[in-house]
Amino acid sequence: MSDPSSVHRSSGQGRLAGRVAIVTGAAYGPKAALGAVFAEALCAEGASVVVADIVDAEPVAAALRATGGRALAVSVDVTDERSVEAMAAAAVEAFGRLDILVNNAVVGSNVPPVPLAALDVDAWDRVMAVGLRGSFLCAKAAAPRMAANGWGKIVNIGSTTMQEGLPNRLHYVSMKGGILAMTRALARELGAQGIRVNTLATGLVANPAAGAAFTAKPELAAAIRTARAIKEDITSEDLKGPLVFLCSPESDAITGQFIVADKGAYFT
Repeated sequence: MSDPSSVHRSSGQGRLAGRVAIVTGAAYGPKAALGAVFAEALCAEGASVVVADIVDAEPVAAALRATGGRALAVSVDVTDERSVEAMAAAAVEAFGRLDILVNNAVVGSNVPPVPLAALDVDAWDRVMAVGLRGSFLCAKAAAPRMAANGWGKIVNIGSTTMQEGLPNRLHYVSMKGGILAMTRALARELGAQGIRVNTLATGLVANPAAGAAFTAKPELAAAIRTARAIKEDITSEDLKGPLVFLCSPESDAITGQFIVADKGAYFT
C-alpha cells in the first residue's frame, strides 16, 4: 500500500467531487484493463479513488495523481476477509469516508474455453472465490462505512455471457449469474441505509485484456459486431459514462438493476 501522505489532495471538480471510491482489480495500467479505466473515470469526475488489486496498483494510482487526481494504491486479496477490511479501512484513513465500491476483480473473463468434462474443481473454486466471495467480502466491508454517511453506491461488474449461456466457460458464466443475484439481494437489504446496488454488464470489450478475439480471430470479432444493434466494437471508453452515472447521485432512483452497455446485442 502507498503512503497516504503521498496522495495528491486537490479539491476536485465534477459529479463525484467529495466522494471516495474503491475499484478492485484496477491494476495493469490506465488502458489495459477495465478496472484501471473505471478508476480513471471516477477520478476525472472528482472522486478520490483507492486503486486496489492483488498485483501492483501503484502505476495506475501514480498516473492518476500525475493528472491532479487523488488516488491511493492498495494491495488486496479480495478472497481474504482481513485483507479486504484493511483495504476499506485504508480508504477511510486516507480520505475520511467511503461512498462508492466498484466490484471489478475477476478471474476467468479471458481464459481459454474449457468443456465441462475438463473443468477441474480448483479452477471452478478460484473463479468463484474472486468473483463471488470477493464481491461479498468487499460489500460487507464497504456497506457499514457507506451507511455511516447515509449514502452509497455499489456497482458489481457483470457480463452478458450470463444471458447468452456461453458454453465451455461454466465457472465464469455461473459466477456472473451469482453476481446479479447478489446485486438484487443487496439492493433490498441495503436500500434503507441509502445504499444503491446495481450490476453493470457488457459484452466482449475490444481492449488488450480481451485477447485474441480481436487480433488472431478477426472473423469472430466481425460476428460479434454484427450481432449488435450498433455494429461497432465496445471499447473501455464506452463504459466510463455508464459507470460514472451508476456511481453518481444522478442514478439515485436506480437500484437492484442489470444495466447492459453492449451496443445492443442483448436487451433487458
